[in-house]
Amino acid sequence: MTQANVIALRAWMAALAIALAIALGCAASHASAADQRLKGQCPDGYQVKAGLNVDFPSDGEKRAFWVYPPDDLSKPAPVWVPLTGSVESTNDNLTIPRSGANSLMARKGFMVIGPVRACANQDPALRAGVCNGPGHDGWNWNPWREGRAAGPAGDRFKTDEGPDSRFLVAMVKCVAASFPLDQRRLYVGGISSGGTMTNRALLFRSDFWAGGLPISGEWYVTKDDGAPLSFNDARAAVKADPTKRFQGRVGPYPLPGRLKPMIVITVWGGDNDKWDCGPPLGLCSDYRPTTQAASNYFSAQPEVVHVACSASHGHMWPQANTQAFNLWALTTLASHPKGSSPADFHLTPPPPGYSCKLGVLTLRWRIHDEGPYPL
Repeated sequence: MTQANVIALRAWMAALAIALAIALGCAASHASAADQRLKGQCPDGYQVKAGLNVDFPSDGEKRAFWVYPPDDLSKPAPVWVPLTGSVESTNDNLTIPRSGANSLMARKGFMVIGPVRACANQDPALRAGVCNGPGHDGWNWNPWREGRAAGPAGDRFKTDEGPDSRFLVAMVKCVAASFPLDQRRLYVGGISSGGTMTNRALLFRSDFWAGGLPISGEWYVTKDDGAPLSFNDARAAVKADPTKRFQGRVGPYPLPGRLKPMIVITVWGGDNDKWDCGPPLGLCSDYRPTTQAASNYFSAQPEVVHVACSASHGHMWPQANTQAFNLWALTTLASHPKGSSPADFHLTPPPPGYSCKLGVLTLRWRIHDEGPYPL
C-alpha cells in the first residue's frame, strides 16, 4: 500500500469513527438508557465476567464464550457476536488479523462476545479437528448446528431452531446481567459455517437480533416443497433463476413470510469463494449462488434493510483493509437499530477493496465447467 493510500485510509477510518459516534449518540438522544438496556437473564448461579466464561449450561450442554467489554460502560453498548467457521478457532477469529481479530471492535465501543463451537468442547483454541466435517443427529455440517440434514433425521429442524441458536440468545441475555447492553443493537455475524449460522439465527430469531453479517454463508437451497437438492442441482437452480426466493435448509420450512425489522449485510468473497470438503466429497459449496439466495430473500423483506457486498478475498474473513471493513460493517449495522424505518437508512461507502450496494446482489453469470461465476 502506498503512502498516499495509507493516508487516505486513515482519513476514511477517522471519518467513519465520527459517523459511529454520531449514530450511537443520536440514537441515545431518542431513548433513555433504561429503555435501551437489554434485561439480563442467567441460569441460576451463573455470573458472567470479562474474559473466558466456561460451563455455561445450555440445552443440556456446557458451553464457553469470551467477553470483551468496551471501555465505556456508562450506557448500553451495541453487541457484536462473531462466529468462526470450520478450520479456524474462536481465538483466531477474535485475535488473529487474517481471521478477523474481532475483539478489536471492543475498542470501538462494541461489546464483543465470542462463542465457542460445541464441537470444540469449550476449547477456544481448537481449530479444525473434530469441528471440520459432516454433521450428525440431524445436522448437515459440524462446526455449528446451522442447517438441517437432507434426510428424515433433519425434519425436526424445519421448526426447531436448534441448540446453537438458543445458546447464542441465552449467552447474550446472560452477559446483559453483568454489563449494560443495547437491546436495539444486537448483531451476529460469521464466516463460512459461522455465516450459515448467522443466516439461521436471523431467520429463526428476527424477534431478538437487530441484524447480522453473514460472510460466505450457506443457504442449502432446496426445492419449493423443502425437499433437498444435491450440491450441483442447487447451484444450477440458482443460476437458472437468479432472482427467485429459494427455500433452504438453513432456516425454518417454510421460510418466514415476514421477518421482524433488521439490517443484514451479506458478503461474497469472489471467484475463489468455495469450499472443498476433501475426499470423497470434493467441492461441496460455492458461495456465489448461496449468497445470491440469501440476498434474494433478505432483500424481499419489507422491514429488512439489505446491503450486498462483494470482494476478491476468497473463502475467508475479508482481507482488504480488514479492520476498516469490520468498523464500516459494524458502524453500518449500528446505524440502523431495531425498529428503525428502512426509508431512513443511509449507506456510506465501504473501504477500498469492497463493492457494496443497497438491495439485492446483482452480478451477471456465465457458464463454466464447474458452474456459475460472475463476469
